[in-house]
Amino acid sequence: MVTARTASSEAGRIRKVASRTGMHLFLILASLVAIAPVFIMVSGSLKPITELFVNSWGLPQEFTLNNYERLLNYNSGMILHSFLNSVFISSVTTVLQLTVASMAGFAFSKYEFRGKNFLFMMFLLTMMVPGELLLTPQFIIFSNIGWLNSYEVQIIPAIANTFAMFMCRQFMDSIPNEMLEAARVDGAGHWRIYTQMILPTSVPTLGALGILQFLSKWNDYLYPRIMITKVFYKPIMVILPTLTEGGDTSGTPYDLILAGCTLVVIPMMIVFFCLQNKFLDSVTLGSVKG
Repeated sequence: MVTARTASSEAGRIRKVASRTGMHLFLILASLVAIAPVFIMVSGSLKPITELFVNSWGLPQEFTLNNYERLLNYNSGMILHSFLNSVFISSVTTVLQLTVASMAGFAFSKYEFRGKNFLFMMFLLTMMVPGELLLTPQFIIFSNIGWLNSYEVQIIPAIANTFAMFMCRQFMDSIPNEMLEAARVDGAGHWRIYTQMILPTSVPTLGALGILQFLSKWNDYLYPRIMITKVFYKPIMVILPTLTEGGDTSGTPYDLILAGCTLVVIPMMIVFFCLQNKFLDSVTLGSVKG
């Protein structure tokens, strides 16, 4: 009987090891599939165009930064200027979005006023409308008020983000009202409660939202493509595809395109690595509360 029990235990251990090994192999394969395009992009940006076609998968045999130098000098520094435009627009928009969303979430969560639920429901209904349907009326409105070809048209309309408001309210609903009442009894005002209690508690949620909103604004193409026609105000996501324009596909500067794609990825990686702990904290917090 002891032998049978030992054999059963050994079989269970073997199954567990096989299952774990299979899962690890699957994760390694999935990681390689995800990393391969990034590797080709980065390594290709460090190769001359002549090597790119004969050694597209391998490491650079002739390492060069000339692609980046040519890219930054392309069309009198247009790429560099558009890159800085994207950094400015995405950063300012994200900060303002989080500010407005945290304030709105605080108000909708912790204050009572007439029509609160109806107003919040109207906000949520706007999420059901595809953004593409709003481009025509937005273009007409911004054309009439003179906002086309400006930084304002790329920042201000995006400040009030319904998704961010919703996430902030959902999180702030979990903050005990008794804690806020105790602060009011001690003489804390609305602003002090918001800055010293609500914001520090909401850091994980705001960090996760910061990543999502920054990436969303950074990757935006259609909206600025329609609203902006002057090169001076265009973000890099609108400028980068113009590298392929020219009619003759044989002359497409793939080396510059790969360098541009690598350059575009860098800010997104920086934002993610700086806020990844907050993002993971928000996921863990949500699972615990669930």
